[in-house]
Amino acid sequence: MKKRVYMFSIMLTTGLAVFSFHQQALQAQTISPVTAEAKMTPSPPRTIKEGETLTLAKVVAITRQNQPAILAAKGNVNASQSRIGQAKSFYYPQINGSTSYDRLSPGGTMYGTSDDSAYNQLAVAMNGSQLLFDFGKTKTQVEIQKTSFEAARSDLNAADDRSVFNAKLAYYDILKIARNKKVAIETVKQFEQHLAQAKGFFEAGVKPKYDVTKAEVDLSHAKLLQIQVENTLRLARVVLNNAMGLPAAPDYQLEDTLTSVKFTLPYEQALGLAMDHRPDLKALVLRKQTAQQSVDLARKGDMPILSGNAGAGYSGDADTMDEGWSAGIAITVPIFNGHLTRHQIGEAQANAVILAANVTALQQSIHKDVQQSYLNLQEAEERIAVTQLTIEQAKENSRIASGRYSAGVGSPIEVTDADILLVQAKADHIQALYDYRIAQTSIEQSIGMTGENSLTTKTE
Repeated sequence: MKKRVYMFSIMLTTGLAVFSFHQQALQAQTISPVTAEAKMTPSPPRTIKEGETLTLAKVVAITRQNQPAILAAKGNVNASQSRIGQAKSFYYPQINGSTSYDRLSPGGTMYGTSDDSAYNQLAVAMNGSQLLFDFGKTKTQVEIQKTSFEAARSDLNAADDRSVFNAKLAYYDILKIARNKKVAIETVKQFEQHLAQAKGFFEAGVKPKYDVTKAEVDLSHAKLLQIQVENTLRLARVVLNNAMGLPAAPDYQLEDTLTSVKFTLPYEQALGLAMDHRPDLKALVLRKQTAQQSVDLARKGDMPILSGNAGAGYSGDADTMDEGWSAGIAITVPIFNGHLTRHQIGEAQANAVILAANVTALQQSIHKDVQQSYLNLQEAEERIAVTQLTIEQAKENSRIASGRYSAGVGSPIEVTDADILLVQAKADHIQALYDYRIAQTSIEQSIGMTGENSLTTKTE
């Protein structure tokens, strides 16, 4: 008899599950599939070898493997994917088992006294329930979680873009400062030569002591600038190490790519790419879609829920246990919940309006960013050409001033002024190259293609 009861209960539960699965399969046909790959797992951390020369591509790869912001975004993707499974779990039967043991005494017997009439009470039961129909509530929940998952993937891409963008800025900053350091070293050597020349003229009685002291002051000032540049370079390395996610990175070298480039992407095309590819915009649009789906879910809050249930068990004295079973269908109908559903609908609608406004605001910000970056790119390109000419002019001016001083007809002030102009011309050219690269990188970040390398053509 016991076996028959258990078999009946199991068959009933299975039947309810099969019926429900058939209904859910029909509903699932309208649910867009998740197009993502398997759960994302972090790659092994990339390290740097002592003295290694890093290219920009290597810096980007290291950043993507070590930057905590990217790792956190990957974890959020995995969590979002798990929430899809949580929402789908309501499609499956909910089965629970229970057992209990009690030592009972008949009424009238004082607690703690001995009574031979006391007996053992045992209960063993298994219960199952299956959602049959809920007017699309579970289906909408699954759709919401799938959309949220896609938004999380876009957030991951946005985190990747931001991290790579910051690493590139730090990379180019080091290249700029390293070039300025070379200029500072050359300037120190140049002023050392001026000092030696002034001392020679003074000892020969050709030039006054003023020329020597002037050269000494110029040399000290050049050394001071070199010290400042070297410290700025060390600070820039700290920034790059942090951007790569390796704050304790060993000493390394960087490949100098701070050269003149030609950016080949037209403005109109870049603007179109920005609206189509910006991951943060995609994420916001998906969250707007989620808000609209939440309105649909809130409107279903007053809909009934149909479910089936079945159970079987035994209870009683260990020697004389009674068997029992149950099976049925239940419908739960919300009657009044204090206008909760109405206010949930209002909140969901308001959230949808907020997100729609945020999408528009971000689109306008993207348009501004692309436009500003292109203007900066054009200005930097023009400065590159001008500063190249200025360097040649400053070199000629310095040569003339040095020649005049060597011939005894020039003053040390002329030489210093000419040298300062040459240093400034070199610094201006380095800054123009740097600004061009930064403008290019800003455009790539604005259109959501920070990791792409095909947008520029190197022109030595």
